Amino acid sequence: MIDPFMEIRRFSQMIRKLYTVLAFAGLFCSVAVAETHTAARPNMIVILADDLGYGDLGCTGSKQIPTPSIDRLAKEGVFCSRAYVTAPMCAPSRMGLLTGRFPKRYGITTNPNSKVDYLLESHYGLPLTEKLIPEYLKPFGYRSAVFGKWHLGHTKGFTPPERGFTHWWGFLGGSRDYFPRKKEIEGLNPSAIESNFTDKTGITYLTDDITGRAVEFLNEAKQDKKPFFMFVSYNAPHWPMQAKPEDIALFKNIQNRERRLYCAMVYAMDKGIGRILDTLKKDGLDGNTMVVFLSDNGGAPEAPSCNAPFRGHKRLHFEGGVRVPFIIKYPADKRLVPGSVCKQPVSTVDLLPALLKANGAEIPKNLDGMDILSLVGNRTGEVPRTMFWCTDYTSAVMDGDLKYLLVPDRAPQCYRVSNDYQEQKDLYFQNPALAVPLAQKLGSYLTETPACRYPDSIQWSSKLLKEYSRAARPEVQPGK
Repeated sequence: MIDPFMEIRRFSQMIRKLYTVLAFAGLFCSVAVAETHTAARPNMIVILADDLGYGDLGCTGSKQIPTPSIDRLAKEGVFCSRAYVTAPMCAPSRMGLLTGRFPKRYGITTNPNSKVDYLLESHYGLPLTEKLIPEYLKPFGYRSAVFGKWHLGHTKGFTPPERGFTHWWGFLGGSRDYFPRKKEIEGLNPSAIESNFTDKTGITYLTDDITGRAVEFLNEAKQDKKPFFMFVSYNAPHWPMQAKPEDIALFKNIQNRERRLYCAMVYAMDKGIGRILDTLKKDGLDGNTMVVFLSDNGGAPEAPSCNAPFRGHKRLHFEGGVRVPFIIKYPADKRLVPGSVCKQPVSTVDLLPALLKANGAEIPKNLDGMDILSLVGNRTGEVPRTMFWCTDYTSAVMDGDLKYLLVPDRAPQCYRVSNDYQEQKDLYFQNPALAVPLAQKLGSYLTETPACRYPDSIQWSSKLLKEYSRAARPEVQPGK
């Protein structure tokens, strides 16, 4: 005969055991969730080439320059075929990337590297009112590093350690020699190597040295296990044209000496990128790290670069000036299909929103960017968006695939860049109605944003003319 009281006791014991198991499982799950949340904070590496021609990579069609490391990145990640920078020149492009805002929002239309006596010293750099990626990430425990070219200010308050970067090695100006020199340039375009990261301030070959500091940082990051943002800002292949003899020898079949040097410089940079990618994998950091490669603008007209298949070059708002090779790899996000091509328009202002969203933070309304991971992983069609560009003399707006440009000494221009990427079929007079909404958007943008922080050369020339007019002149002799 079954004892009912015994059965009740057995049932009670079973319930207690089950409760214990569930409680432990719940505790384990909560710990696991917490650990997952901590581990989920993604790292980001932005590798920036300087004045790289769009067509000077293997993955963009070059048969002259082998770039196996960048090509490998494109196979393992996503190539964005409609990727844009925020300006067709060095400093404003970097500013847009690090702030997530179009530079004209804070009055930037050119490089801050020319001293004029009617400007305050505080104008020589990225405005202190702007918040940079490292400052956004600091509350989440990130370490931030920049290695190489800065070009965003050199006076007190504007240097990388004062703008949120915990690790800094490089030079503050816009360019420098790739090999050691006896006396470095001082003043407004300083070229001396500075660092708060290592005592290795001497250089062998600049491209290799930038790579070396990046590798050192990754090895350190492996040990401390903190999330990081690393900005590898190569000076290559920006002027001056300088390369290692062994790299130059690889391109001896190229007759043009300048082109030969340029190819060797790109090749050296590609080797450096390969070292960074290999270190990332060796240290077990590649799975949770976004790696982004791009150029700061199109190739310069004075350099032997190739911006094919686009029209224009550095300093111009045609596609060859602002459309750049752009690759993103992030294995943790399964929306990004390795080896695929994203035709959705993306911009460098989209990087910061992705990092904020990945850390559970809201994207500030004053940012111009969108989450680049959502854009690249989108499969539902093109996401509507508008982009603006502005320099001293020209400006442009792109809404969807329509692009409207204002250029001195000629009528406005309008192109549909989706099927006219070489910008040959001007639609402005053919269909003026297309341009009206774009003209209104651009006009509002230009009038609602601050005036140029750095006066353009027209203003500078006018000032000089007034000074020359006041210059002492020989007195006219009486009777003559």
